[in-house]
Amino acid sequence: MDTVTFSNGPIKMAGNLHLPKDFSKDRSYVAIVCVHPAGGVKEQTAGLYAAKLADEGMVALAYDASYQGESGGEPRQKEDPYARVEDIRAAVDYLTTLGFVDQQRICVLGICSGGGYAIHATMTDRRIKAVGTVSAINLGAMYRAGYEGTVADMSQAFTLLEMAAKARTAEAKGERMAMLPFAPQKREEGQAPDYREAWEYYHTPRAQHPNAPSVVPVHSLARLVAYDAFHLAEQLLTQPLRLIAGSRAGSLWFSQDAFRRVGSRDKSLHIVEGATHIAMYDTPEFVKEAMAQLVPLYQNASKPSSASNFVGPLSAHAATDVAASAASPA
Repeated sequence: MDTVTFSNGPIKMAGNLHLPKDFSKDRSYVAIVCVHPAGGVKEQTAGLYAAKLADEGMVALAYDASYQGESGGEPRQKEDPYARVEDIRAAVDYLTTLGFVDQQRICVLGICSGGGYAIHATMTDRRIKAVGTVSAINLGAMYRAGYEGTVADMSQAFTLLEMAAKARTAEAKGERMAMLPFAPQKREEGQAPDYREAWEYYHTPRAQHPNAPSVVPVHSLARLVAYDAFHLAEQLLTQPLRLIAGSRAGSLWFSQDAFRRVGSRDKSLHIVEGATHIAMYDTPEFVKEAMAQLVPLYQNASKPSSASNFVGPLSAHAATDVAASAASPA
């Protein structure tokens, strides 16, 4: 593994580049950008999956998001969904500068909210040839509808937006920046199974890391509440997609929603029996099952044909008209 840095505009990004054991600069490798969950860092689940991908002969880049971990940016711990998507594009930029990376086989893996960001980035960056997700979350939908999707109206969204507004006003008056936890900060705060396990993952030796306090500035809610990681996925996501989620995860509905919405013909949803949301992060048998889905996806990645992979609203007649127009010298 090599410690690397790369630029994302004015922000210096910190990453770990995981390399195959028999790595040679004279060879050409499939390369995967690994995107960590909100509140996490590259040394946790993103790094674990990156190491597993390297064991399978691929190059894998796990990095800290802008404003988080060892990457730059102020204020610290800011969770800006659009910046997170730009992080992925910047990571792809970096991979394109490496002579040993096959430019036609750059892919993305996103975990938790990183899965939502990975889907969003793939829709608008045609350099990404395939996308995989593990325990994917559409973070904006989570704040609007709740973790299990049970809030049917916008009441929760308005409450959170009021919190964000008050936090900004307080900061403008010189008060300390208010923070909100991504995961429970105390064992007793975790009522649902996924929340109890999130506390354990982030706040015990299981995966605790000093760079991952798992909190977010309250003012970040203003952008998060209105965000939709899957917006225009019906039209724009044509690359191969593999969604992997646990059968016992309260977050399973996000992967089901993505599966319904994306336009790619080459898509699948693999449900891991008995797995919770967090168990997919590091439980060996569940990670092994996820890898069995991801490795063929990435190994077979190549430049996609959007015409053959896309299931969209165009009728056959309209598609013919578009093709004829494109071929016209006018």
